[in-house]
Amino acid sequence: MSSDKGTVLLTGAAGRIGGKVLRRLLDRGYRVRALVHRRKPDGISDGNLEILTGDILSQEDMKRAVSGCRYVCHLAAAWDMFPPLVHEKENNQLFESIIRGTYNLLEASYALDELKVFLYASTDAVYATGPRRFAEPITEDTELQPSRFYALAKITCETLCRQYGKLYGLPWLIVRICWALDPDELLHVFSYEFWKDAMSSEDRGRLEPELAGGKGVFAPLLADGSSAVDHIADPEDIAAGIVQGIENHARGVGGTFNLAGPAPFRYLDVIEKLASDLGVPWGSARVTGSEPYELRNDRAIATLGYAPEWTMVRMLEKAARLRRAAGGAPR
Repeated sequence: MSSDKGTVLLTGAAGRIGGKVLRRLLDRGYRVRALVHRRKPDGISDGNLEILTGDILSQEDMKRAVSGCRYVCHLAAAWDMFPPLVHEKENNQLFESIIRGTYNLLEASYALDELKVFLYASTDAVYATGPRRFAEPITEDTELQPSRFYALAKITCETLCRQYGKLYGLPWLIVRICWALDPDELLHVFSYEFWKDAMSSEDRGRLEPELAGGKGVFAPLLADGSSAVDHIADPEDIAAGIVQGIENHARGVGGTFNLAGPAPFRYLDVIEKLASDLGVPWGSARVTGSEPYELRNDRAIATLGYAPEWTMVRMLEKAARLRRAAGGAPR
C-alpha cells in the first residue's frame, strides 16, 4: 500500500491498545515511528515502521521523535490495571511519567510546520467511574471528578492540550478510553479474587470454597441485590476509534470523545453462559464501591465514524474459547 499519508509518531506502541493501533495505521498506509523505552512491539515487521528508542522525560529525545511527523498519537502512560500497585504507588512517579512526559511531547510538537493533529489518550477515570454514582449516562460534558491521582494527572494533560491549542494553535484531539481488557484480563474481572475484598466476610466464607483459585466465576451485585453494571471495551474497538481520530482529524480537531464498548452490561445477564462455556460453577454476592454507569459514544460515532462491534457476549465468548484452548481455568 502507498505510504503517502505521512508519518505518525506513536507512543505506547507496545501496549494492549498501542500494538493494535500500530497495525491499523500500517494497514492504512501511514508511516509509523514507534517511540519505545523498555519494550518493543512484538511480531511486526514492515518497511513503513521505524522503531525509535527514547525517553519521554527527555526533551531532546522528544524533539528528535516528532521531527517530520504530521501526526502525534500519545498513548503511553504508566498506571496499574489491577492490584498490587506498582506505577501508582507514588504521585511523584505519575507526575513525571504522565504530566511531565506529555508536557515534553507538547513542547516538541506545537511548532511542527505540518502537524495535523496531536491525539491524546485520556481515560474514563476522569469521571471517577466505579465509585461515583451517576444520575444519567456519562457524556463528554459530564463534570470531571478524579478519584485518584492518575485521573487527576490525565485531567491536567487534557488541560495542557487545550491550552496549547489556544496559546500556540496546536491542533489537539482527546479520546477518553473506557476500561479496555484483553481476554485474560476480562476473565479476571469475573473472578472471585477480583471482588473478594469488596464483599462481606460471610459471603467470602460461603464463596471461597466454591470459586477461589479459578474453580468458578463471580457476578457482583449492588446493595439492593440487583446486578452490578460495567462498561468495558475490547481493545480492538478502542484501537479502531483512535485510528479514526487520526483519519478523520479534520472533523475531530478541538474535540473530546468518549470511546467505549457498544453498551454497558449487567453481570447477571452474562455470568450463566460464561460459567457454562468454561464448565465451572458461578456465584454472586453484594459488593461495595461499584456504581453502575454508561459511557456514551454518540459524539465519537457522529464525528469520527466510531463503530464499536465487540459486545460483552462476544468478548466473553472469545475469552472462554481462548481459555479452553489453553487448557486453563479462570484466574
